[in-house]
Amino acid sequence: MPLADAERPPGVPAGMREAASRRQFSLIGLTWQGTEPDSIELRTRSVRGTWSGWRTLDQQDGGPDRGQSPKTTEPLWTGPTTRVQVRAQRAGRPATDELTLVAIDPGTSTNDAQISQLSAASSSVSTVPTVVTRAQWGADESLMTWDPEYATTVKAAALHHTADSNDYTCDQSAALVRGIYYYHSVTNGWGDIGYNALVDKCGTIFEGRTGGLHLPTLGAHTGGFNRHVFGISMIGDYDAIPPSTATLESVSQMIAWKLPNSYVDPAGSVTLVSAGGGTSKYAAGTPVTLPTLFAHRDVGRTTCPGSFGYDSLGSVRDRTVQLAGDWRSGPIHQKWQALGGENEAGPVYAVENDWPGGGRATVFGSGSSTIAWRSDFGAHQVKGDIHVTYNRLGGPTAGVYPTTDELATPDTIGRYNHFTHDASIYWTRNTGAHAVFGAIRNAWAANGWETGPAGYPITDELGTPDGVGRYNHFTKNASIYWTPITGAHLVHGAIRDRWSALGWETSWLGYPTSDEYAVTAGRRTDFQGGYIEWNATTGGTTAQVK
Repeated sequence: MPLADAERPPGVPAGMREAASRRQFSLIGLTWQGTEPDSIELRTRSVRGTWSGWRTLDQQDGGPDRGQSPKTTEPLWTGPTTRVQVRAQRAGRPATDELTLVAIDPGTSTNDAQISQLSAASSSVSTVPTVVTRAQWGADESLMTWDPEYATTVKAAALHHTADSNDYTCDQSAALVRGIYYYHSVTNGWGDIGYNALVDKCGTIFEGRTGGLHLPTLGAHTGGFNRHVFGISMIGDYDAIPPSTATLESVSQMIAWKLPNSYVDPAGSVTLVSAGGGTSKYAAGTPVTLPTLFAHRDVGRTTCPGSFGYDSLGSVRDRTVQLAGDWRSGPIHQKWQALGGENEAGPVYAVENDWPGGGRATVFGSGSSTIAWRSDFGAHQVKGDIHVTYNRLGGPTAGVYPTTDELATPDTIGRYNHFTHDASIYWTRNTGAHAVFGAIRNAWAANGWETGPAGYPITDELGTPDGVGRYNHFTKNASIYWTPITGAHLVHGAIRDRWSALGWETSWLGYPTSDEYAVTAGRRTDFQGGYIEWNATTGGTTAQVK
C-alpha cells in the first residue's frame, strides 16, 4: 500500500500516516524509490487495540552478490495486527509519503504446533542437528523464482540476526520464517529466503534457502561474500537483548556440523574475495582475510548480528571447536589428504555425513568424486565415470560402499571399483561404466571376469520384460541371465545368437538353466524348455525341445 494514499486521522502530526487493513497481518516492511530516508519509524496496534512502542527500521542489508540491495527496510514481526502508523524523515522534512507498506499474512501450517517442540538435540558433528525442513515449516514453493546455485565448496560461516522483534513466541516461529521467506523472495526480489539456516530463541533450527544444507548453496545473506559462505541467522533483534542459551547452542551445533565436515577449521582464518555490490564494505575484487566464523558486520555496512549477537561470537566459536573435536583424524579426511587434498582430489562439495549401512561419505570436486568409508573396509575413492554410475545407482545413500579404490584391469584396458552388496562397476573407453551385481557378478567372476568369454559389461543390470529375471549384456556377444529359480548363467556366441533370434526368454526355451558345456558334437546350453546345441563341424545350431 503506498502510504501517500493512507489516511491521516485527526490529531496525527503531519508526516505520519496510518494504514489499516481488513485482513490481519503479522510481518511488515517498507519500500521506496530514490534516496533512503534518514529515519523510518513505525508502531502497530494489536488486535486487542493496544498500540506498541515506536520501532526504528533500518534498510535491508545482505542480499545477493550481484546487483544493488533493494530499497527496503528489514522486515519486522508485529504479531497479529490490522493497523500501523509510520513516520519518516529526510533532511528534517517528512518523507513518509514516499514509502510503500508491505504487510504479510504468513498464514498457518498444520505443523506449527509440533515445530515449537523441536530443538537441536545433537551433541555430535556426525549428523546434521534436528532441522525443520522447508516442507515442515510450510514454504510455498510457488514463490521461489531462484534456481539453486552452488559454489565449489564452503570456506566460512557468517552469523546474522533477522533484526526484527524479540516478542514472538516459539509456536509463532514457523509463521515468522514464512513471512521472512515471502519478504525476501517477493518484496526484495531475491527469489528465495536469503539465509541458509535460521534459529529461533528456543533453539529450533529452520532450513532456509533451498538447494541442500549439505551442499555449498549460494545464499543471499552477506552481499559480496555469499560465495563459499554458509549464512545462519538468529531470529530476533540482538541489538536489544542477548541471544538465548538455546539459540547459541543450536547455532554452534549447526556450524560444528557444517564447517568441520567441510574440512574447515572453525577456529581458523580464510581469505575471501569480495564480489562487491549490495551493502558490502569492500569493492569487487578486494581480498579480505577473515575468521572462518565471522559476523555480517565484518564485511557489510550493517550492525548485524547486533551488539549482543556480535559479543557472543567468541563463545559460539569456542563451543563450535569443542563440538568439532579432533575432526582431522577421521579416516575420510586422512584419505583425502593422502590423495593430495584439495589440489588433487578437489575441495569438499557435500559435507561428510553418516549414511545408511553404517558408513560415512564426503563428495569432492563439485560432485566429481566420493570418498566413502565403512569400518570393515576402510576409506576408498570413487571417481570419474565410475562415480557417475555409482551415484546413479544410489551410492552411499543406498548404503553401498566401495571396498577398493579404482584399479586397473589386468589387460590395462579397463578400470573398476568393487563395492559392498557383491557389486562392481567396470569401465572402458569404449563401453563406459556399468554395474554388475550379486549372482550375475558371481557368475561373471566364475567365468574369468573381463578376461573370460563374456568380456566387459555393456549394460548395467536390467530387468526382463516379464519382471521375473535380471541380466547384463557383455562385449563378447555374451549375456548373463538370472531368475530366482534358475540362478545366473552365461550365454554367448552362436548359442546366444540363436536364443536371441527365437525371442530370448520370451520364447518357448525360457531362461537358461546351465552355462555352456561340452557335448560330443560341440557345445550346449540348457534352457527351461529345451536346449540349444552348437555343432563344431558345421558351425550351425540346433534348438531342441526337452
